[in-house]
Amino acid sequence: MNILGQDLVSWSKTGLIAYGDSKSTEGNLYITFLEVVNGTNYRFHPPQGYVIHPQLHDTPQVFSAGSTTSAQPSNGTHSGNAMGSTPNYISSGGSDKHPHRFFYNISSIHWNNWFSLPGDMLAVCDEIGNMTMLISGQSPEGPSTIDKLTMLFQDNVYKIFNHVMPLRPASSIIEKLERKRTKKEYHTAILDFQWFSSSKPIIASQFCVFDSDANMYRNKAQQLPPFGVFHPPFMKYACVAVRKNGQIDFWYQFSNSKDHKKITSQLFDSQNTNVVEHEWLQFAKITPISEEQCMLISTYSRLSKRLCFFKLQMNWNVNTTNQKILNDPSLKITHILESPLDSIDDEGHVLELTHFHVLSKSPLEKIPVCDILLIYNICETDKSLLKRFRLVLTRISPVLINVLKSTSTSEEISNDIQLSKRFNLHNLGNMVLFSKVVSVTSEMLDGFATFYFQDGSIQSYNQNDRKFESERLQSQIKEGKSRGIITSILSAGFHYPKLPSSCAIEWMRVSPAMSGVIFKLEKEDTPIFYCIQGEEFSDSSKDLVIATAFAFGFVASIHRQLSSEDLSIACKTHVMKIAKHDEERAMDFVTSLMACIYTFFNVSPDARKEIMDKMISSRPIQKTMLLQLELGSCFKPNNIYDMARVVMSLRNVLFAFNGVARNLHFAIEQLSNSAIQQPNGKSFQTSFSKQDLVHSLIPLAKWFVKFVTFLVQEVILLINNPQEKQNTLVLGVFGARMPRTLILSILNEIKKVTHMVTKFPETTYPVLNESSNFLKMVLGESPVNFEKFETFLVDVNNKFTAFNEQQPSSTREPSLLVRAQIPPDVSKIGDFLLAYSNNAVISHIKATTVYFSDTSGLRISINEFFQPQIYKLLKPLEEGLVVDTKDLPEHFRTSKSFCKMDFDAISYDRLTQDEITSGKLKRCCRCGYVTRAGYVISYNKTIVPTSIQTKRWPTMHSRICICSGFLYELQI
Repeated sequence: MNILGQDLVSWSKTGLIAYGDSKSTEGNLYITFLEVVNGTNYRFHPPQGYVIHPQLHDTPQVFSAGSTTSAQPSNGTHSGNAMGSTPNYISSGGSDKHPHRFFYNISSIHWNNWFSLPGDMLAVCDEIGNMTMLISGQSPEGPSTIDKLTMLFQDNVYKIFNHVMPLRPASSIIEKLERKRTKKEYHTAILDFQWFSSSKPIIASQFCVFDSDANMYRNKAQQLPPFGVFHPPFMKYACVAVRKNGQIDFWYQFSNSKDHKKITSQLFDSQNTNVVEHEWLQFAKITPISEEQCMLISTYSRLSKRLCFFKLQMNWNVNTTNQKILNDPSLKITHILESPLDSIDDEGHVLELTHFHVLSKSPLEKIPVCDILLIYNICETDKSLLKRFRLVLTRISPVLINVLKSTSTSEEISNDIQLSKRFNLHNLGNMVLFSKVVSVTSEMLDGFATFYFQDGSIQSYNQNDRKFESERLQSQIKEGKSRGIITSILSAGFHYPKLPSSCAIEWMRVSPAMSGVIFKLEKEDTPIFYCIQGEEFSDSSKDLVIATAFAFGFVASIHRQLSSEDLSIACKTHVMKIAKHDEERAMDFVTSLMACIYTFFNVSPDARKEIMDKMISSRPIQKTMLLQLELGSCFKPNNIYDMARVVMSLRNVLFAFNGVARNLHFAIEQLSNSAIQQPNGKSFQTSFSKQDLVHSLIPLAKWFVKFVTFLVQEVILLINNPQEKQNTLVLGVFGARMPRTLILSILNEIKKVTHMVTKFPETTYPVLNESSNFLKMVLGESPVNFEKFETFLVDVNNKFTAFNEQQPSSTREPSLLVRAQIPPDVSKIGDFLLAYSNNAVISHIKATTVYFSDTSGLRISINEFFQPQIYKLLKPLEEGLVVDTKDLPEHFRTSKSFCKMDFDAISYDRLTQDEITSGKLKRCCRCGYVTRAGYVISYNKTIVPTSIQTKRWPTMHSRICICSGFLYELQI
């Protein structure tokens, strides 16, 4: 079981989960993530093992030409490899300096999740004190999928080794290393590690509350400035650690440098050598505080039995006269307080300090002062004692101030002096806990502390009012203007499931969005995830409150830039429990949830065009659509899922046409600029790249033509049978503002592209013009007249804008955008859409041609993506949605076997058998898309065969899917 200071698992903002394994003989670091199996169930991707050992930098690996791997002093500088340089592969034998290689147990793992950091860098600390810095999604060759790791440098306590190299899986290493098992404690072991945030502020959702005057929930969100130590823009990253011997190590890198640097300092007086050499800390915590560029370092010594507090102050030494000159930063450590501990409680029981935790508070809080939690075992009982303190400046007694004034002849003592420069611990009270605490963690920017108990129960505690979250709404007054305060999903009565006994668990941790708990049993190879539980799914009167709590948790997690798959699983589980009793009620729950999310983001699904254009390209709305997609899979093929796919697909097509239009404009300027005399080879390359961009649009243009035809087909069906309940997707697409705006924007971008390829044809290399001709042919053969269709959508926009002045769209838009259904109170909208589309669109086309057109394979329904053999709930809902790989059917245990692989889901190009078997395929862990986006296009899929390599516009999706989930490489 992990103890304080040994975080053996870290769940990144991106969704990657890193954990240490003390049992495996193959490796000590494992990487996994949750991936969708069939749209409903998830599993942990088979964990990839790595060996992190002290000589990792010295193994024959990839490095830049002409560079060597060497050590540097701990406070020195050494040039490393260029991240974008061309690698050479060296196949020399093992190093003579290390004939016997060992690896040690991992003691702690830390993704850079703090504040506004992106969650792509991973610090791995072993029990000796070695620290290895890794980065995901980068390689010496350039960007890679997020599941790929690269070592940036290794710090072996006294020396930094700058060595950029891809991290090879343990299974691919020929030389097998031995795990070094030791019972010794090392004074160099790292007790705590903390990332410094960037200077970028974030939006923080503090709580939501029911406003009885407006009869709705309001979200309290504020911009949160960086606090504690945050590095300026000229720094790539900065982080700090404290070791058992009181040594402080500070690592950093300048933005314009390849070097990783380190500064070492000491907490204790270095003149007293005896103290420094023999001081062994049991606990240490590094905590951001509201004082600018300062951190609080709190320690407890097993020898002195005293708490010590220090203030670490960072000076970045910015050159104000010449900002191009970068100076190394400097540290200043100040001892501010020392205090003994109580050894017995009020009843005379002996107390044993087992956990020491410090919670930071943001500057937005009324009292932005750290809370200090001391957890004791009450000996001879099965209970723990929680003591809460606050580190505050000592208030000066008014009597003392008067005495000082009366005895002083100076005017320095003012009337408003109340605080001294000395600190003190202010007792906030004690709490006896029902079971022994085995671990404590902080969640949500340290706004919550989570206690893990020996009996398997888990409780999250809000430091602002010192209440357990699961009991929040139960204990609130139900009257007054503002009531029903929600500060997390747990506030609505959810609780963490009870885990097995702590003796059977290797590690455990609450998930990032506080929607579940991940843990690993000692005898299992793969982690287990349990989502939060609630008993209110049978009571429909609680649906609004619970939907609001989920919406608040989702919005809060998006503000924190979390991937939030844990929240999706918890929310989906709740929706499926409701659907077992009443599917219609479950769909209403999803609609209410999505409407609440838009409200909390302070946007309207029916916003005017300028705002809608920004919404379409924003990450929060992209993630909102992903949540709708994931919740839509709870039901049989339905409009909730299809509407989300439609919006995602239209957004993808829009970005493609928009990106190509901009690049075409740039290429045309290059070719027509007479001042630039290009050699023939360069001219051909520019012309080829320009026309290859056009070529990349052909599959998307085919899809768009087919989609518009499909919409008109549904209109024809509804006109002939107005009572039809199944084919109503078109009402959502035409009726909701977002898909209407997307279609109009695509039509506008199509006109831009066709105008450019018509006005600027290829004259030097006519053969390249085939891509332009074919694109115009695909668009021109549409059975639906695009001009009439565009006019129709513009008129619908105007009609709905006028209608909104008579009746607000707050209830109508969510129903249309989520369920593609028109609310009964505005049923005349459906009559208008059908009648007007009949006059404006169908009257100008051959209805029979449209009706009998083939519109299959649009890939907007869930059954078009996943294999039918596993398209079902794979185990009882009571056992959770996350399945174990060994529980899957034998032929469906690989990620590649989950999906149908007919088309590239991003470029819409049909995949060839060679492409499927090439090993150059990626899959989205959230929506299941399979794509080759970001890889070099096959020569037989270009206009003419050529040696020119192109990746086309999908390069933007090298790592991230159009749904915002991350892409990972599929194994052959």
